[in-house]
Amino acid sequence: MPRGLAGNDRSKPPAAAAVNDRQRRGAALDAARRRYRGLSVIGKRRLLDELQELTGYHRKSLLRLLNRPEPVAVAEPGGSLLQPDKPHHRRRYGPEVVEALVPLWEASDRLCGKRLQALLPLLVESLESHGHLSLEPPVREALLAMSSATIDRMLAPIRKQSGGNGWRRPPRAYSAVRRRVPVRTFKGWDDHSEPGWLEIDLVAHCGGRMEGRFLWTLMATDIATGWSESLPIVMRDGAVVLTALQLIRRQLPFPLRGIDADNDPVFMNQLMEAWCDRPGQEIVLTRSRAYKSNDQAWVEQKNGMLVRRVVGYQRLVSLEAAQVLGELYGALRLFTNLFQPSFKLKSSERDGGRIKRQHHPPRTPLQRLLATGQVSEERADQLRELQRGSDPLVLLKTIRRCQGRLAVLASGEQGTGLGPGAAVGDRTQEIRSLEVFLGDLQTLWQSSQPRRRKPRTRTGKRTRPDPFEADVASIEGWLQAEPLLGSRELMERLVAHNPQRYSDRQMRSLQRRLRSYRLQRIELEMAETGEVQCDANDQEPGDPIAAIPVESLR
Repeated sequence: MPRGLAGNDRSKPPAAAAVNDRQRRGAALDAARRRYRGLSVIGKRRLLDELQELTGYHRKSLLRLLNRPEPVAVAEPGGSLLQPDKPHHRRRYGPEVVEALVPLWEASDRLCGKRLQALLPLLVESLESHGHLSLEPPVREALLAMSSATIDRMLAPIRKQSGGNGWRRPPRAYSAVRRRVPVRTFKGWDDHSEPGWLEIDLVAHCGGRMEGRFLWTLMATDIATGWSESLPIVMRDGAVVLTALQLIRRQLPFPLRGIDADNDPVFMNQLMEAWCDRPGQEIVLTRSRAYKSNDQAWVEQKNGMLVRRVVGYQRLVSLEAAQVLGELYGALRLFTNLFQPSFKLKSSERDGGRIKRQHHPPRTPLQRLLATGQVSEERADQLRELQRGSDPLVLLKTIRRCQGRLAVLASGEQGTGLGPGAAVGDRTQEIRSLEVFLGDLQTLWQSSQPRRRKPRTRTGKRTRPDPFEADVASIEGWLQAEPLLGSRELMERLVAHNPQRYSDRQMRSLQRRLRSYRLQRIELEMAETGEVQCDANDQEPGDPIAAIPVESLR
């Protein structure tokens, strides 16, 4: 071959080469179509193998192309043949139908195609009857015959141009993480008796307002032992939460095996997932169901007992409040885990409408941890030494001092002696000594606010002896003789009858008994009246007793 021709062949553009390839494949298929029908089964199989290797088509595509009927040429009057046109879809709905469909779609408040198709007959009739719409008969017939898929297809460009309609929020990054993280319910902890399985949650110190920035508390509690850890967080961010969780892991006296969190994005993110799946630690990450707070019952109980009960609901914003909160949690973790016993549910049985619960004897989290046998002897000795070296009064004093400081910071006031340049007298005046605090423990209950008790409802059962029981017959006789006798006159008669037993201080009790006496009398008379009426109605018309009026029988 001449070198110039080879160069021209290499210089062909890709589009021209693609056109030539399609033409060669088309010619090969036309030639094979004529041979295919007259071949045997084995011959057809060999021909398909050759075409598959030559064209690169799938075997099913080759079968469809070879079995396609050949187009029939049409002869013109002049004698020439016309090649048939390729089949194409005939448009049934013109632009006038689309123009009539758009206002109907807007009038339906932009319904989807299936709902709009069901509404079109009623909507068109209603708009025409009120003079809002006037359609030509062909257009009206086409609208009512249109399918839901056609409606969606014709309204697709209109929906795309309309602002905000049909917009869907793109899936966020944590949505994929939530799909990968398994769900654990409140019954999913039966097989986890060893320590190290934590439930974590965030508590907001917002003061009832979620606007702006404020502090948060990361709460973590162990399912098996009840060991709880808490840290303040200045920002609700996934990286900050992960850093605080790593600090909690270092403080735990046992290895971290699993974490159960809610569906908050600060927990369900790629950072948390990658940290849990890191080689060497393999922490199991699970999540609760959405809007099912009972799936995290353990940490929710600690949120109320260790955060809301100790810190409160006030709004905390400043970094100084975060430092005080960290100092409070440092003392609270030792005071709670080492010196605060708690009950743990053993079993629960339903008896009709009541649930009978049995609990284990109260133990501190440290005692439960040592009883599991999952801690080494060296670590157990360290924990016992920590308990012996911790003074519960000092811890409690630190908690109370931090609570007072947080109350001052929440109210917007400035401290008097916590700054670095405070005088010694001011610091001594604000922070009391341990001896004074210890002496105040005996009288602290007197200055504390009493607990509000729910008033008990009366059950109708008398718990005290009736003071008028000895003279019940006399009181009933006086009331039968004088039905309008008042409590004052009745009290005077009782005092005159027995002055050593009765006095005016029993007036309120007598009024209640007098009311009950009269109610019993009224009920008795109504019962007797009903019996007489029934007896009178049961008599025969000719009976002489039936003719006697009921009033005369009283």
